[in-house]
This record gives sequence, structure tokens and C-alpha cells, in this order.
Amino acid sequence: MTADNSRVVTILCLLTLVLEGYDVVMYGTVVPSLLEYEPWGLTASEIGWLGSILGLGMLAGALLAASFGDRMGRRRTLLISVTVFSAAMTVCAATRDYEVFAVSRFAVGVGIGFLMPTATAAIVEFAPAAWRNRAVSLGFAGTSVGGIAAGLLSVWLIPTLGFHAMFWAGALPAILLIPALWLLFPQAPAGAPRGLPMVTPPDQAPKIALSQVFQAANARTTLSYWALMVICLLLIFGTVTWLPKLMGGAGYSVAAALTFLLVLNIGGLIGTLSGGWLADRFGVQAIIVAGFLAAGLALFGLICKPPTLVACLLVVVAGSGTVGTQILLNAWVASSYPATCRAAGVGLALGVGRLGAIAGPTYGGYVISAGAGYSWQLAAFALPAVAAAVIASTVRPRPPEFSAETQ
Repeated sequence: MTADNSRVVTILCLLTLVLEGYDVVMYGTVVPSLLEYEPWGLTASEIGWLGSILGLGMLAGALLAASFGDRMGRRRTLLISVTVFSAAMTVCAATRDYEVFAVSRFAVGVGIGFLMPTATAAIVEFAPAAWRNRAVSLGFAGTSVGGIAAGLLSVWLIPTLGFHAMFWAGALPAILLIPALWLLFPQAPAGAPRGLPMVTPPDQAPKIALSQVFQAANARTTLSYWALMVICLLLIFGTVTWLPKLMGGAGYSVAAALTFLLVLNIGGLIGTLSGGWLADRFGVQAIIVAGFLAAGLALFGLICKPPTLVACLLVVVAGSGTVGTQILLNAWVASSYPATCRAAGVGLALGVGRLGAIAGPTYGGYVISAGAGYSWQLAAFALPAVAAAVIASTVRPRPPEFSAETQ
């Protein structure tokens, strides 16, 4: 394994993760158009159900990655995930049938869910130990880049070409990426001299059992990772859904309330890019604890209804401490398992964590509909962040036996 291979893998994974970030944000941009699309006549609840389909597909994809990712190899798994994603996005763009569209949205989620744990494992395995966390953070910055691209494209694509054009814009780059993965993604060399050992060839790999994942990092650590994933994704999806309404209810203008959502994503990008460097310098666990704690304190700070500029700075911290921390969680989990069950460990953690992504918007809606005041609404998101910091500080992972690193 060479540094050049590490760079190629990181860049290719970054490009695939741009697709994931694009799709998650893109769906929100087409919701108004879907509500006005007369041939389907969708209600708001049906639109919400379509959004949940993606999350369920991501859950299924993550669990599939946990079952088969380590045995199939990173290159083959990435090719399959991008192929499924691009095919499903193409159907979404071309179909005018609601049922076909709904099934395709589920398939898009499966491709995304399969992609994320595989990309994490691939970057971790090819990157030298000295900058592994930075490599993962750089690769996963693609999710923020994709989200920004979706927001920018929606401004002129939807008014001029309609909402289907947003799906074409996600499908076509995916189709172009497949040949690049096929030609450029390096095969795992035997007896790699540096970095983490490569995944076992598919015909030699043992069947991965859930018990092996629990044994590799011990049951308590694995369950702690699952809890952290659930809380982090609940915070991300919950705040993305409800932050504008919460801030509008606090008396901020409509324009400012919408700006907070953009600022939240900017904070996520800052946290993603800086988190890896900080983790390599001070340790990934310490930065994850600090990230969760900072996000919780920032959300508590918003309860005071500070001036708009101060509020924006607090929202940047909240975004950095949630989205940025999620990326570091992926790296932390991946580095805690040996190569024989790394994708299984990450896939299971992300799969369970998807429950938080599905529950986040519903959780926020319940708190708001229950009649809680502004302070309690924000506290409902701040408290889980602080709880996650406590959980992360108590984790004592057992380092896996990475023989290649000890040579």
C-alpha cells in the first residue's frame, strides 16, 4: 500500500459521498414541487412517508453492508452501492408513476446505506495511521459538499426544468463515477506493509457473526457506539428539520430563521474538515467528547435568545459538534474493529444509528406539539448532546490486533 493509493481511495470515496449528501438535502428542495405535482396529488403526510422510505432503505443498506461488506471486498462493494444508487436515481428522474418512484427512493436509500460503512472502512484501511482521522474527515466532507451543491442547483434547476431535473443531476454523476471506481480503485495488496491490513479475499473470509463484532471490541463498547450513533443522527436530522421553526418561534425573522439552517450546514463542514486534524493531534475520543459537549452548550446558549450574529456563531458550533462528530464516530468505530469484521462493525453501528435519523424529526415534532416552550424545545436537543458526551467519555475500546501496524 502506498500514499498514492491512500489519496486515490480518499478522493474516490469523497466523490461517492458527495452523492449521499446531495440526495439527503435534495429531497427537501423538491418537497414543495412534489406537493404541487397534480398527477400524483400527494398530501403532506405522504410526502413525509416518502422521506421515511429513504431512511428505511439506508437502514437496510447499512445492515447489508454489515453482513456482506467484509467478505465482498471494498472495491466490489463500492461498485455495487454506486450502481444501485445511480440506477435508482435514474428511475426517480424518469418515472411518472408514484409507486415506482416510492420503490426507487427505497433503493436509493439501500445504495447510500451500503456506501457509508464501506467508504469508512476503505479509507481507514488505506490511510497511514498518522493521518487516518484526517483522511476519513476529508472523505466525508463530500456529504457536506453534496448538500451545498443540492441547495445551489435547486435555485435554478427546479424553476427552469422542474423537480425531476434534480434527480437527473444526482444520477448522471453517479453513472460517470462507476467507470472511475472500476479503473482506479486499488485492489487490496497482500501483505500490506503499512496502514491497516486489507480485507480478507471473499473466498477465504469467514462468515461474520454478530457475536464476532461484540467480541472484537467487547459488548459494552459496541453498545456504546450504537447509542452514540443514535443520539448523533437524532440531533442532526432533528435540528435540520426543526431549527428554522424553533428560531422563528424565538422571535427571529423568517430570513434569519432560514439562514440558521445554512449556517448549521456550514458549521458541519467546518467540523468535518477540522475534526480529523484535531483527532489526529489530540485523540479521536477526546474530540468526540468535546464535540458533543460543545453542541449541547451551544444549544443551551440559544435559549437566551442572543443577537442574531451571536446566535449564528452558536449554530455554527452546534453544526460542527453534530455533523463533524458524526464523521469522527465513523472513524472511531472503524478503527476499533479488525479488518475481518470492520465493515460489519461500522455497518451495524450505522444501521442502528439510522433509527435516530428516522426518529429525529418525529422527536422534535412531538416536543413541539406537546406545547413545550421555546426553552424546553431547545433543551430537548441540548440534553441528548450532553448525554452523548458523557457516554463517549466512558468508552474504553480494546484496540484490535493490527499486525501490519506493529511490524
